[in-house]
Amino acid sequence: MRDQTLSHSGIEIPGNPFSEDVFDDHSENLPGVEQMHYQTFSKIVEDVESLVIHSHESRESAQLGKTILVTAPRAGYGKSHLAARLRQHLRSAATTLTLPLDPSRPVAWPVGLSSILRQFYQETGTRSGANSQFEETGRFLLAQVVLSQLAGGNLNPKDCPADEARLRSEFVEIFSSESSPKMLAWIDKRASDISREASPEFLRQLGLSRNELGFWIRLIIDFNLRGDGALDPLRGLSNGEARERLLQWLRIATFYRPALIVTDGLDGFFHSETAGMEIAEMLTGIRESVPRSITLVSINEDVWESVFENLLPSAWIDRITGETERLRPIDPESASEMIRQRLEKTSMNPVGIQRFLDRLETDHLWIDSETRLYPRGVIRQARDLWDSDAAAFFKIKKTEQDTVEDIPEKPLSELTDKEAFFRALQEDRPAPAQPEIDRGPPTPQQAPSEGFIPPIPDNREVSSTAPTRPIPTANQNPFFQSAQPDAQQAEPGGTSAGSTPRPTPADQLAGIDSIIADIRGTGNSVVSETQPISKETPIFPVPTDSPQPAVPIQSPAQPNPLENPAAAFQAGDLHIKPAAPAGNGTPIKKPATAAVSPATAPIQLVPTDVAPTDVVPPNIRTILRDEEQRLQSGPALQLDLERMEQFIRSIGALHSGLSQTEGRFPSSRLVCLRWHVRSQSILLGFESPQNVYFWNNLLQQSLASNRDEKIAVFSHDSDPFDPHLFASFGFSPAVTQSRIDIVRMNDRELAMIYAAESVYLRFVETPESNRAIQFITRHLDPLWRRISQPTS
Repeated sequence: MRDQTLSHSGIEIPGNPFSEDVFDDHSENLPGVEQMHYQTFSKIVEDVESLVIHSHESRESAQLGKTILVTAPRAGYGKSHLAARLRQHLRSAATTLTLPLDPSRPVAWPVGLSSILRQFYQETGTRSGANSQFEETGRFLLAQVVLSQLAGGNLNPKDCPADEARLRSEFVEIFSSESSPKMLAWIDKRASDISREASPEFLRQLGLSRNELGFWIRLIIDFNLRGDGALDPLRGLSNGEARERLLQWLRIATFYRPALIVTDGLDGFFHSETAGMEIAEMLTGIRESVPRSITLVSINEDVWESVFENLLPSAWIDRITGETERLRPIDPESASEMIRQRLEKTSMNPVGIQRFLDRLETDHLWIDSETRLYPRGVIRQARDLWDSDAAAFFKIKKTEQDTVEDIPEKPLSELTDKEAFFRALQEDRPAPAQPEIDRGPPTPQQAPSEGFIPPIPDNREVSSTAPTRPIPTANQNPFFQSAQPDAQQAEPGGTSAGSTPRPTPADQLAGIDSIIADIRGTGNSVVSETQPISKETPIFPVPTDSPQPAVPIQSPAQPNPLENPAAAFQAGDLHIKPAAPAGNGTPIKKPATAAVSPATAPIQLVPTDVAPTDVVPPNIRTILRDEEQRLQSGPALQLDLERMEQFIRSIGALHSGLSQTEGRFPSSRLVCLRWHVRSQSILLGFESPQNVYFWNNLLQQSLASNRDEKIAVFSHDSDPFDPHLFASFGFSPAVTQSRIDIVRMNDRELAMIYAAESVYLRFVETPESNRAIQFITRHLDPLWRRISQPTS
C-alpha cells in the first residue's frame, strides 16, 4: 500500500507511490501534467468556449451539436484523466455530464434520463453553493419566460413583483421559495397562461412546443415548492418517452449553459454485436437535438474496431467520426514531470529524484526515436524501479548535487595500455592487468612502443606540438578595469612589479549584488541606492572565450569582443544574453505612438541612472532621454498590450535570471510569459480585460496547478484592468487578491517603457546592441522589481 513504510539499512522507505496506475478521479490528482495531450485539450476547450462567447448567436442559429471522437492506441494513454481535466477546467463555463454506458445496465433512454437528472440535482450550482444545478437551470428558464413576456408586451411590468434587472442577474435568489417578493408563488398562479402566451420566437430558441414548455414550467415550480417528489412524472417512462424528455431537458439546460457530455469506459462492450448500434443511436440523437452540446466519445482503438467500426451504417459512422482526435505518445519531458510529481510527495530529496528520472530515461531509452511513451507504461516502469532500487535513491545526499557533474572522465590512456589491450583481443585471450602508472604529459621525444603502426602521413606539414591559445593581455576585456588605470601593465611572458592584479570574482560582481539580491528577494534597494557605478564597477561582466581569469580593460585601439554574439552577459546567477545577430531575430512590431491621462496608484517606475558614459555610449542615454520627453509631451498615450508583450518577451528572453518560458492558453491572442523569481512562479498575461474567458481560464489553471504563483497584469487609464471581472465566475475577492497582481502605470511610466522599446529597436541589429540591451535592462530595473514583487 502507498502509506506503508519499510526500513532498509536504517532508511525509512515509504510505500511505492506508483502502485496505482489506473487514474483515480480525485481533485488531488488534477491537473497532473498540464502539457500532456495539450493539443486535444485546447481544441475541446476552445470549442466549448466558442459556445459561451457566442451564446446569443448559437441560440439564434439552433445549430446541430458536435461529436468529438478521442481515440488511443491502447489503454493507459490518459483518456479518463483528460476528461477529468476538462471537467475541472470548464466548470465555470459549461456543464459536464457523463452518459451512463456500461454493461451492468441496459443502453436505454430511461437509464440515460435517470442518470442525467441525478447528476443535475446532485451537482452544486455555479452561482450559489446552496442550490443544485437542477434548481439553478430551472430558475433560469422561469426568468427567461417572464422576460420574454415582458419584451413581447404580454405582461405589464407593474404586475411583475421583480424588475427586468433582477430577473436577469438575481434569478437564482428571487425564485427561491423563501425570497421576497414571492416571485415563485406569483408565477405558480400564472404558469399555464405564461406557457400558452409564449412567443413563437422564444419557443424556437428553446426547441420546445407550448405543451412541452408548460410541462417543464410546472415541474420546475413544483420541484422548488415541494422537492424531489415533483420528479415522479419522469419515472417509469417507455424508451421513446424517456428519449423525448431527456432531449427536451438537455435543450433547456444548454439554453442556460453549454454542455460537455462525456462517454467513457466502453471497454466492457468489447465484441458486443448490439451495443454499438444502441450507443450510436443515443449519440446521434443528442447531436441532432441539442444544439449547444459537445459529446466527447473516449475510446481505445481496439474497442472502436470491435464495437463500432464494422457494425454501424456508414451514415452513423460519418456523424461520430466527423471530428477525431488521436492521443499520441507523450514526450520524455512530460513523462519526467509525471514521475516527479509523485516522487515529490515522498521524502526523497531533489537529487535523488533527478537520479531516479535519469535512471528511468537511460534504462528504457526514453529519448530514442523508436520509443513510444504513454502514461501508464511510464508509471509501471517507475513502479518496478522503485521496487528494486528505491533505497539507493534515498541514500543519495543533497550535498552530492554540486559534485556529481564535476567528476572528469579518465582518459583512455589511464584505463588501458592500448597496444597490449588490442593485441590481446586479436589473440582471443584476456587483456593483461594494467598497473597504475603516472605517465605524465607526453612529449614529442617519446619513442613509440614496439609494434606501433604510425599513421599514414599526408602532404600537410604538421607541427610537433599542439597550438596553444594565447593568454589575454591586461587590456583585452572591456568590462573589467584596473583599480589603477595608469599603472604599468605586465609585459607578455612576465610579471611587472607595477602591474595591476587581476580582479577577483567578487570584484567582478561589484555593483550588481543589490539587484541580484532584490530580484532573489533578499535586498532592499536598487543598485544606484547602494553603490554608484564607476570605472571600477562594470555593469555586467562578460566572460571571454578563454578560461583564464578576467583582466583589466582594453585600450580603445583593441578590437571589441562585444561584436561577438556568442558571448553572454552575466550578473552573478543572472544572465543577460546578447541580441541575435542581424537577420536572425524576430523584429518587434512598431505600433503608432499613443498616450493617456495619469493613472491612480502608480508603480513608481523611476528610472535609475546607473550607467556611466564611459561604459554606455552617450548617444544611447541621450536618445532614450529625448524619446521619453517626446512621448510625454506628445498625444495622450494608450496602453498597447501587444506592444508590451513583444517588448517584454524580447528582453525577458535575454534575461536568463528570470528563467522565462512562453505558452498559450485557451482564448488567448498573445503569448503568456512565465518567470521564476524568489522560488515563485509569475504568469504575465497581455490580454485585454474584455477577454474575460481568457482571464477566467488563466486563474483556474493557476489555482489548479498548486504552485506558489501569481498572475501579473498591466493596467493604465486608457485600458484599466478591473479585478471584479473574476466575481462573475464565482471567484471570491480573497482568491483574486492572493493571485492577481495589477501593475498600474501612469503616463511617465508608460513613456519610459515605450522609449526603451524604441531604443532597443534602433540598436538591436547594430554592433552596439549588447551595450544598449544592458543599459535598457538596468534602466528598467524598477519594472522588473515591480513585476517580481510578491502579492501581499
